[in-house]
Amino acid sequence: MIDERLVDTIKEHFDLNSYEAKVWVALLGRGITSAGELAELTGVPRSRTYDILESLERKGLVIMRLGKPIKYISINPTEVIDKLKKRVDLELHDRIKRIDEVKENPIWLEVMSLFEKGVKKIDPTQISGAIRGRHHLHDRFEELFAESKEEILLATSGIEMNRVIEYHYPAMRSAKERGVKILIAVSKEGITDKNLKLSKELGEVRELGGFDTRFVITDEKEIIFMLTSDQDVHPSYDTGVWLHSPFFCQGIRAMFVHSWVKMKEL
Repeated sequence: MIDERLVDTIKEHFDLNSYEAKVWVALLGRGITSAGELAELTGVPRSRTYDILESLERKGLVIMRLGKPIKYISINPTEVIDKLKKRVDLELHDRIKRIDEVKENPIWLEVMSLFEKGVKKIDPTQISGAIRGRHHLHDRFEELFAESKEEILLATSGIEMNRVIEYHYPAMRSAKERGVKILIAVSKEGITDKNLKLSKELGEVRELGGFDTRFVITDEKEIIFMLTSDQDVHPSYDTGVWLHSPFFCQGIRAMFVHSWVKMKEL
């Protein structure tokens, strides 16, 4: 009897379909067996079992034993994990390479030309939007940090500052080296000693005490203002409002600076 719970877990983590997961689980328990025996154990149609075993062989999960009758041998799952990691690394490297090569294609100049023409037609006050999902927010943070020329103001929780350092330290370090001034107001609770030290390497750091807020302002032009505490929302629903509005940014910046002078240095 095949453990369906185990099959579901295997299917999810090893990127297999239901039949592949059932056959592999059954083979793991037998060590070595034939396609016919696996069909009986799993309930998978015998005509499909051979195709499934060939698929598992291509994926490096089983080995076909030479000789007759044909039988299949299960591979140590630890070896399978190592193979999958290498395969994912290779696929990721190949995909990144293909993405980078797009910029070398002549069509890229046409894409950028269209974008630049479109941007010129937009009223700056209309450049705004809602960004949902923590990973999308951090993607935009990275862009703002990379494009900053004069100043970065960051107010956030200690826990989120850990993520900022993890994801954006190189971009912020590069900004500092360009001469960008960085001011960080962060809740002391939750930030690790290591990340607090790294934060201080980027700019001035003071304690955000008395209230919770989360926003990033760059060059007094663009702001991302988060709508909730990062403790109260699932990462998928974490939402920020992005605005390109010097007027609004200068107002929020003035309030930030007014509070900044009263904040305790960390």
